Amino acid sequence: MTTEPQDEQVEALAQLDALMEELNQAIESNPNDADAYHRRGVAFGQRVEPLEAMRDFNQVIRLRPDSAEAYYNRGMAHTSLHQALQAIDDYTETIRLDPKHLDAYNNRAASYIELRQPDQAMPDLEQALSIDANSASAHALRAMANTLLGDDEQAKQDSDRAVSLGFDPQALEYLVMRAVQQRVPDIGEIGPQN
Repeated sequence: MTTEPQDEQVEALAQLDALMEELNQAIESNPNDADAYHRRGVAFGQRVEPLEAMRDFNQVIRLRPDSAEAYYNRGMAHTSLHQALQAIDDYTETIRLDPKHLDAYNNRAASYIELRQPDQAMPDLEQALSIDANSASAHALRAMANTLLGDDEQAKQDSDRAVSLGFDPQALEYLVMRAVQQRVPDIGEIGPQN
């Protein structure tokens, strides 16, 4: 008998609910349990409840201000809420605490790209690729940044490399097309030609 994907999702949600209950009890019995707050914050993230996740990561940071992962995960919550500037701040703190945190570089670069600041993203992507030259995400993000910068030849090379490393080709095509559209100025921004 095969398990249906829907059954697997129901089981995963039940396990997540059980974990949440366990973590709620742990926090209730010890309000200074940074690990429980962190695990519950991650669980809230899995449940796509970024505000609740952020509250828990705030508690972790209060209890353990040197926790790179708490800043990183709070940055992820900001990212899911499209709060790019706050996300950048948290990813920056993550990198300060853990200079080899590949995902923090990638996500900070993605936040800069979201703000249409590809020139700010490029140093992060170069650093990410120095940490892991085979990071499909870093190559995909660099393709988007190069597209925004108008360097279509380099963007194509980065896209090809990202796909060869396992990045979904349809997803990347969509992201690059979005970057092309963002590169074109709005009609209202184009003034009369003299």
